[in-house]
This record gives sequence, structure tokens and C-alpha cells, in this order.
Amino acid sequence: MPVVEKTRLLGFLEERSQQDWLRALEEIGPSIHPVEREATRIWFAFWPLDLRKALAESPDAKEIARLMDLEGNWRLEEQIDSSLSFLYGAHYWARVKKTILEEPDAASPSLAETIRSVARKVAAAERVEEALVLGIAAVGLMMLRQVGHEALERAKSSAATPPLLERDPAKVLARRERKSGDGLFTFLKGVNRKWDVRWDERRADGVIRALNGQDIAMAGADTGADYRHLDYRRPAGPVPVECRVGSCGYCWIGVLAGRENLSPMSSFERERLRYFGYDTVNSPEDANPLVRLACQAQCQGDVTLAISPWNGELDRRHDEGRKKLGTA
Repeated sequence: MPVVEKTRLLGFLEERSQQDWLRALEEIGPSIHPVEREATRIWFAFWPLDLRKALAESPDAKEIARLMDLEGNWRLEEQIDSSLSFLYGAHYWARVKKTILEEPDAASPSLAETIRSVARKVAAAERVEEALVLGIAAVGLMMLRQVGHEALERAKSSAATPPLLERDPAKVLARRERKSGDGLFTFLKGVNRKWDVRWDERRADGVIRALNGQDIAMAGADTGADYRHLDYRRPAGPVPVECRVGSCGYCWIGVLAGRENLSPMSSFERERLRYFGYDTVNSPEDANPLVRLACQAQCQGDVTLAISPWNGELDRRHDEGRKKLGTA
């Protein structure tokens, strides 16, 4: 098999740490369209660079995955077109890949400007505003960084895996902001009030109902439905679950809309997210951050979610695994 020479762009991206990427997201964040702003950061939380590096740097990827207790599908190269379908910018995914791959030597002085450069070209080609494709441009560059040039080239012409969000971003935002109703006298129901939990806003059946104060994981279990046809980790409801008390890490979610409608994060939940390594995009000062544990987040209003396709113990098990495999 011929050796493929590393492109200048990929070399530039490989020199950037996870913190560099997060700083770039902070820089471009205000310019990303509201329909995409939270989703972009959630995608980066679901696919942290540190996970990729842990697997790539180990001489035994299967063993390091076992030591990190990885469950679900953590292989991004198998989900190039499906991992980002919950982003609005997925509509322009084929163009993003094409733009990145056709200019292998295009790297700007900063990571943020490199992302903006890709977004400008995609926006011009698709005749849309740059804000709508800025987030998916960042995802595209991180995808190249993690899966490599050859894997992205093989998926160059394919579109994002359907279903996708509506084409009209205003309608997407309006649906996220729409309030659920329990009838004319809902204000009298008090603790019996129910809220909409949109666990997949792309599906007609992607909504469950949660009692006021009920955690998201338990609300899903109350449906009595089995979702293992979607993911073997979902035997009781649309959210993956095992322990229901914050010990397993199965039920981590990203909150696309309605963060303020969940109970404030407790010190226990914050510690568990840190333990699992899920808190990369969360702010320590934010009482209602983007990434939560569904078994700890109680509903006090409507919310819209994205669900991670994998779970594990990144930080502690990664360090232990490296020592066991002699790579520390």
C-alpha cells in the first residue's frame, strides 16, 4: 500500500491540542448561527480529541478501549456521516468535505481563521449565510484531524445520514422554543405538570413526556418502550441507562435547547462528569451547562437533547491503561 504524504492542512491541525480547539470554538462561537451554536459545542464534547489520541497512541486499541470501559460506538471513522446529523449544518456536509479535501495546503495562521476560511467558501458555494455553516466547518476540520485524509476522502461525496433537521432554521428554533401544553387548566396541575423532552427532534416520535421534577432517564423508562433497535444500551427508554444513580456514565446527553429548564447541576453530577471526562465544553461557573447526566437532570420545562453514541471513563482509565500498556 503506498504511503500517503501528510497534507499541510492535516499537519497544521495535528499540532493543535484539545484546548486549542476549544479556544477556537470560544472565538468563533458568537458568529455561529443560534440554530447551530449549542449543537457545535455538543458535537465537540461527544468527540473529544483526547479520546482519539488515547486510542491512536496505544499499541493495542482494543485493550485500551476495554480499560476505558468504552461502550456503544466510539469509532468516529465509522460515523463520519452520521455523528453530525443532529447539526443544522449537516445539510451542507458534502460541500464541507469537498472544500476541505480540495485545498489540502490551505491553513491560516490561527485555527479560528482556518475554520472561518472553510465556512466562507462553503457559504459562497451554497449561497447561504456564513453563520449557518461556521459550526459544520469546525466539525469538518476536526473530523479530518481525527479520521485522517484517506478516510475522509472515501466519504467525500456522501451526504450526512438522514433524517436531518428542517431546511428553515427559523422553524427549527421556533419548535425548540414552543411550549408544551396540557390543556386549558394546566396552571392548576402543579407537580403533575408534564413537559416535552425531545430526545431526537428529527423524528416524529422523538418526544417523551416528563413529570415536573422527574429526571430525564426515568421519564424515558416510564414509556415502557425498548429502544435497543437503535442502540443496545437503550433497554428502557430512548436514553442509554444502566445504573440510574450517576455511577455508570451511560446517560450523558447534550442539551440543544432548554438548559434553563433543567434542575441546576449538583456538585455530585459535576464531579461525575469530570470523572468520566465528559465536561470538556462545560463551564465550572455554569449551573445549567451543555452536557448533563440524564439520571441527574430533572425536568422543570421543555428540553431538546442530543444523545451520545458511546460512554466510557476517559481520564482515569486512560491513565491507568497507558501505564498497563507501557505507553505512559
